[in-house]
Amino acid sequence: MKKLLAILLAAMMLFSLAACGGDADKPSDSKTDDSAASQTESKGDVNLSDLDSALSQLEQLLPDGWDENNYGAYIYNVWDSEFLPDCFPEAPEGIKVDQTTFKDYEHDRMNGSYAVGPLSYDSKEDYREYGVSFYANREHIDAFIAAVEANGMKGGLFDDGEWTFYNYFGNGWFMEIFIRSSIGEEDYEYTVSVSATDSLFELPQAIDGIPLPQCGMTDSDYNENYTIQDFTNGYEDVDFDLGNDELPEENYAAWFEYYCATNQDAMDYATELKDLGWEVEWESNEENGYRCALKKDGVYAVSNYMADDQALQVGFSDMIENLSY
Repeated sequence: MKKLLAILLAAMMLFSLAACGGDADKPSDSKTDDSAASQTESKGDVNLSDLDSALSQLEQLLPDGWDENNYGAYIYNVWDSEFLPDCFPEAPEGIKVDQTTFKDYEHDRMNGSYAVGPLSYDSKEDYREYGVSFYANREHIDAFIAAVEANGMKGGLFDDGEWTFYNYFGNGWFMEIFIRSSIGEEDYEYTVSVSATDSLFELPQAIDGIPLPQCGMTDSDYNENYTIQDFTNGYEDVDFDLGNDELPEENYAAWFEYYCATNQDAMDYATELKDLGWEVEWESNEENGYRCALKKDGVYAVSNYMADDQALQVGFSDMIENLSY
């Protein structure tokens, strides 16, 4: 019902905009042209703003049965497929649903940590997050992961030695699947928590004229906040403007990491640099990932795939030693 009312409100505003536009097209006295145009422009601005507000409210309206507090919205014992974005498959048959959740831009985090998987944000207003949690056995998890991949998401297992994660990326979404031993549900071996966000960062295009990879996702906004390592007087992180600054002449390292990338992405980026005249210093493609070091005009570059992290790491320096750790 709430969504229906919002839709009707948006439609009414569209008709209002059309009416204002129609009035603007009517002939007017030359003495009042400027005044009429000003009034029409003002009305148009107000209506557009109201329309944007109505559409925003439409997105944020919660379905019946949901509850909300300062830390998000939620509904227990329901897998709300109609509310969840398309990157979420239907609930696997045989699971026990815990809840569906939603963190919108105005919702805070109880622990004060603004992150989804490796993605890190400066404030609560920077991102939104959809989630489901459920109890499952291994076959249920396998079915869910297969359905995620069938939705066009790419990624896989990320195991940090203590916890088990699956990270997936695609169609403008990042999804983290967190699996741990079940507590209090004897019929199920695991508790599964799934989080997804479309608040992704724009990939940087280049550094000092050198093109950068256009794959995967960065963990923060490199275009707004980026630093390089300066080894002139020990070790120091120095602010660097990717749009304007040039690389130092010596004693530096510039690093970029792209999560949910593939081994092929690392190979493709090395090939791109080769085509631009970079010469290969060394290259290997082993079980733990592709590695390549290149050089051009006194600058070294590396394109490394870190299989354990599903990440492509790219670095630049005047000394290869600065890229060897």
